[in-house]
Amino acid sequence: MDKSKYKLKLFGNKALPSYLLEKNNVVRIILFTTMFSLIFISIFRPFNSETWIPNINRVNYFMYSSLMVVVGMVVVSLSRVVMNFFVKKVQISYPDYIIWLVGEAVLLSVFYVFIAYKVGFIDNYLNEHPNMTLWESIFDIFKNAIANTVWMLLIPYTIALLFLDNQYLKKKIKELGDNSNNNIIHLKDEKGEVRLSINIMNVLYAEAADNYVIIKYINNDKISDFLLRTNLKKMSEDLHDTPIQRCHRSFMINMLHVTSLKKDMTEFTIQFDTTSIKDITVSRSYQESIMEAFTKYQK
Repeated sequence: MDKSKYKLKLFGNKALPSYLLEKNNVVRIILFTTMFSLIFISIFRPFNSETWIPNINRVNYFMYSSLMVVVGMVVVSLSRVVMNFFVKKVQISYPDYIIWLVGEAVLLSVFYVFIAYKVGFIDNYLNEHPNMTLWESIFDIFKNAIANTVWMLLIPYTIALLFLDNQYLKKKIKELGDNSNNNIIHLKDEKGEVRLSINIMNVLYAEAADNYVIIKYINNDKISDFLLRTNLKKMSEDLHDTPIQRCHRSFMINMLHVTSLKKDMTEFTIQFDTTSIKDITVSRSYQESIMEAFTKYQK
């Protein structure tokens, strides 16, 4: 029984990607945000925080601001614990997630205003603005706290979410390559990125060219080239269980297009099922494996 059918939905129908709720990724987001916030406070000193405690030096300011950031991290961590419990019952969408993040910013702002009140900053603020009432000064400080807290969270959250989304896309592409249909192969570059997905019957052969490999393939009944930044050693490892086999230090061939192996003295020459392709010689070190592959994949 699919328990997800019983999940409630709040705002929107598009569920938040599960990778944003994974424990490891949540920890990464919190730690990155904490480091960013500490640097942000140390450089920009928001909320006029350097005036909260009279005659404070740089070292003590850094210690106090670090303590505030750590406490903020604890608040966000507790928020994510609650979120983790919440998503077991309720399906979270993108709008829900954004609303939750705004709630975290508001909660942190309330906390910072409370700290400002405790250390006497609000009294100093009233002295500087004698026309204000206590609640007006608190509300004014709260507005500034909201603005600065949103910036402290928005920038690192955006960077972290873009990074996680990129990692997720790379993972999906890799899974696509690893779990592909038997008729489809995914050719990867030197970094492991899929650059060409193609029906294996359309591939003729691959030829080394310096730091690249030229893929010869059939496209609209014509032979086309695709330049891939990699080497034949890596490609042969990626395609070791396919009909595309290494036959020479400069060539890999698709055994599905091989019609015959012609032996001349000590050399094997590969002949293809199309006259548009030149014959390719098999190096001595690959002769045995090519013979086995020819027997295996011969139609």
